[in-house]
Amino acid sequence: MNRFWSLFGLNEQPGPTKGHTNGGLPVPNSTLSYWRSELHPIDSYRSSEHLPSECDIAIIGAGITGVSTAYHLSRLHAANNSGKKPSIVILEAREVCSGATGRNGSHSKMRISSIRTLFKDYNAEAADECIAFVYSQSHLMKEAVDREGLDCEFELRRTYDVFVDEQDAKDAGETYRIAVEEGHKWVKEVSFVDSRYAEQITSIKGAKAAVSMPACSLWPYKFVTQLLSRMIDRKELSLYTHTPITSIDSSNSLATTLHTPNGSITTKKLIFATNAYTSAICPSFKEAIIPYKGTACHISPEKPISPHLNSTYNIYYDRQNDPDSKVDYLNPRPDSGIIVGGANWLFKSQKHLWYNTTDDSTLIPNTRPYFSTYMQDNFHGWEDSNAKITHLWTGIQGETKDGKPFVGKVPGKENWYIAAGFNGGGMSFCFSCAEGLAGIVEGKRYEESGLPRMFSTGRLG
Repeated sequence: MNRFWSLFGLNEQPGPTKGHTNGGLPVPNSTLSYWRSELHPIDSYRSSEHLPSECDIAIIGAGITGVSTAYHLSRLHAANNSGKKPSIVILEAREVCSGATGRNGSHSKMRISSIRTLFKDYNAEAADECIAFVYSQSHLMKEAVDREGLDCEFELRRTYDVFVDEQDAKDAGETYRIAVEEGHKWVKEVSFVDSRYAEQITSIKGAKAAVSMPACSLWPYKFVTQLLSRMIDRKELSLYTHTPITSIDSSNSLATTLHTPNGSITTKKLIFATNAYTSAICPSFKEAIIPYKGTACHISPEKPISPHLNSTYNIYYDRQNDPDSKVDYLNPRPDSGIIVGGANWLFKSQKHLWYNTTDDSTLIPNTRPYFSTYMQDNFHGWEDSNAKITHLWTGIQGETKDGKPFVGKVPGKENWYIAAGFNGGGMSFCFSCAEGLAGIVEGKRYEESGLPRMFSTGRLG
């Protein structure tokens, strides 16, 4: 690869993936995400030259889930005034926040299609519980941002699910109408925009309807690295980047030993915050969480656009008449830059390009042309923006059979815990899941954790 282009995230090496590249662990030389364009000093930080021989709690993964779990654990111990703080060690295979957290759309929201699926698969009480859990995360994260003074472009916003296809618009309107009639709790935070105003309100060409919901957005890399840096400064944890787990020895019922190229560490409690990479090191989830590859980009106009786009989006198109492959997501940034991801319909049928792989070092073919004039083609007011792609990248997500993450104890393992398998929607509930998991690690029953029942690891069997 030409190194000049790689510095700008323009890795022009599209081609077939190679299944579980690198044994299912994160691969080197990943495509450069826009979120990782301003690196923090702790990006490749190691708290000491050698791993400590032991710790109380080891967390595998330095993305939003792992770092947030450590944060909530530290706050729990401070609140309980429980004497000596536990020693917490975070182990990361690559750099901090180099996985899905540093590669996603970075807005926290619930899609209307996901709401529809929840009410199809679960009773109204369980569905409303899950939706409320997502809604609440925006405020939980805001409290952390304000408390810690994080400069990460955090913003409470509205988000629109926008429907360009006439039938999709009718279906969304029907979902909203039924929810109102049946008194579902989630509609209290939601409004429906019909065909009279959808295009004007959303600025999306050809919009037939839209659903408006609460959301938040942020620069995820800055959130994670700044939060992690503060905890390191307060000596609440130790961090070891470029330390992949090569094997795990759990023969001792009272402790687990993690083996890495940099030495071994024995821990009393082990937390997997490894999302799509879980199956490579935790046998219980080998078939339960499948890694898959997605694509996103950063688009920048020639100069700031006015009026500014204030909302995030999911845009539903009529692509191949397949409701699962016709949705793009979009997150406008304060400087008029835009994060856009999706285009799944271009490659969904070619599973060898994206499914069951942990290789984020190459691009998915044909996505660059699709995104190159995306804003000009889809948004009013952008026709003469001369907007161009500055970064194009891929990222690895974790698929579960029912589309829900696994959060809680690892079945059959004493003192092993997990929060993984977020199905591409982790930014909507990772921080809240981490809070619930921290409570379980500290002895709470699942029913006391605040986690939705449908996230329980008990369904693994």
